[in-house]
Amino acid sequence: ESFKSQPVQQALIQSFCQNHNKAIESLRKATATQPEPSMFVLLGKIQMKAEKTKDAVKSFKQAIELQMTSAKILHNAFEVAEMYYLMGLCYMEQTNLLQARDAFNMAIRLHSRYPDAFYQRGLCRMQLGQAKCIRDFNRTLALCPSHFQAYMSRAAYYGSKGRYSKAIMNCNEAIKILPNSARAYFYRGTLKYQNKTFKAAIEDLSKTIDLNKTCMLAYYNRAICYHQIKNFRQALKDYGILILHELSKEIIFKVLINRGLLYMEVSDYANACEDFKEAALLSPGDLSSKIFQAIGICYHRLNEFEEAVRSFNQVIKLEPLSVDAYIGRGNSYMESGHEAGLKLAQKDFVKAIHLNPMCTKARICLGYNLQVHGKLQRAWNQFTVAIVIDPKCYAAYDGRASVCLQMGENFAAFQDINAALKLTTTAPLLTNRGVINQLMGYLSCAMKDYQQAISVDANYALAYFSAANIYFHNHQFSQAYCYYSKVLKLEPRNESAIMNRAITNTILKNFEEAREDFEKAVCLCPFSAAVYFNRANFYNGLKQYEQAEKDISTALSIQPNDALMYRLRADIRAKLGFNKEAVEDYKQAISIQEQID
Repeated sequence: ESFKSQPVQQALIQSFCQNHNKAIESLRKATATQPEPSMFVLLGKIQMKAEKTKDAVKSFKQAIELQMTSAKILHNAFEVAEMYYLMGLCYMEQTNLLQARDAFNMAIRLHSRYPDAFYQRGLCRMQLGQAKCIRDFNRTLALCPSHFQAYMSRAAYYGSKGRYSKAIMNCNEAIKILPNSARAYFYRGTLKYQNKTFKAAIEDLSKTIDLNKTCMLAYYNRAICYHQIKNFRQALKDYGILILHELSKEIIFKVLINRGLLYMEVSDYANACEDFKEAALLSPGDLSSKIFQAIGICYHRLNEFEEAVRSFNQVIKLEPLSVDAYIGRGNSYMESGHEAGLKLAQKDFVKAIHLNPMCTKARICLGYNLQVHGKLQRAWNQFTVAIVIDPKCYAAYDGRASVCLQMGENFAAFQDINAALKLTTTAPLLTNRGVINQLMGYLSCAMKDYQQAISVDANYALAYFSAANIYFHNHQFSQAYCYYSKVLKLEPRNESAIMNRAITNTILKNFEEAREDFEKAVCLCPFSAAVYFNRANFYNGLKQYEQAEKDISTALSIQPNDALMYRLRADIRAKLGFNKEAVEDYKQAISIQEQID
């Protein structure tokens, strides 16, 4: 009986037990019989807990009306201010920002030293895009210097304006108030990322994770920071943690895209391709074409050209005017190695140029395509147009240099490659200039270019290979051996480097190593007449004539009309005592040579 007679007490207990509806029902009955402002305020607060903000606003308005009719209005100004403040919070929940601002204005008029009202009005003004919000945050802190939320909101305001240093200072103050606030460390870390101080950002985001292991956004932002400072291992670790958690599709999509881009950056195109394919299943419609474009590029780099063409086909289906898709598909057709593929590639490059006549990339690709077709003047024209469109396009100068070289215009090629090197210094360009110098007979200049290329990019295999060839030409066989070995560390399946090192080892009398190199060369190029010819020479030098005769016969079965090979086999057969067969080979060699002459 006593319990039932105390509805306020009953409502508080029900509310504490999360039975908000019962608490509201109890208070409604109480306000019907005892309509006091305090009862309506309590009812409004419980309605707020029950997320019934519209009902709560009505309750606070009734409380204000009752309070305004009271003779004690001047003595109860703060109580009325609190009612307006609570009503403002309800409007904020409903995103009725203008009404919320007006409610907080009333609260501040009634009680000018109300820090929370200033703070909430500041939040409201910030959402309305009003710069005056900063005044409210300043006033809040003047009234209550330990107001953590005000510092954080002021940091958010300055951060939104790009004033990251000032935002970070406010986070510093917030951390002084709450030293173990994961939110403060997280936001400060995010601001430091925006300020491009990535290592400092990583420290704050790591502290966030120490304080709250479930803060997935901290892992995500930290992964991005690691990515920026090229700490790929740690970035992959954080992306991996995110993938293992059941996060929203939107976040997983972003993680897969970022991780795919990271894999591309480290040339791990297989894993990049898998991430992009998974992302494609989650992607919003407007991003699908870009993802298929990335998948196509990955397949192209993996030498899976048919799959690359399928991906670019998908891009063109989704975005028929995509210039990059036509260029990507054209490049994939180019790699097919057959005439039909080259013609299809040419059609794609021409289509790309029709879509965007100012696209230098499309013109450069078409130039190389025409060069392969032997249409050198037309190729030269395309590279020249690309240079006219963009005089700073070094790739166009490089392409035109290769055409000039093929046309026998070595000096014109030299001028173009120099023009490219004035725009940028790369290992491929320096190596290309070295090749031109070498063809013009300037071997010392060529070697300088190759050495400079190596200093620019110590992992550029072609520069080592070209330098090795000059060392070999100059009979500097030890240096040639070292450089061929460097090529093979970078490209273990480079058959030219393996064969050249095998010959170098033979000259240096490293016979066992030479034998191993020839074995590798045969495994890599089982249908190369040159490999068998050189190994036949090797066995001939070791007086292993039977092996030599077997290899030279294999070489001739692959390349039957070679006078030099018949002559070598004749010499070997003579040593084996097969005089009749040797004479036949000599006659065949003479016959072939006479036809050539």
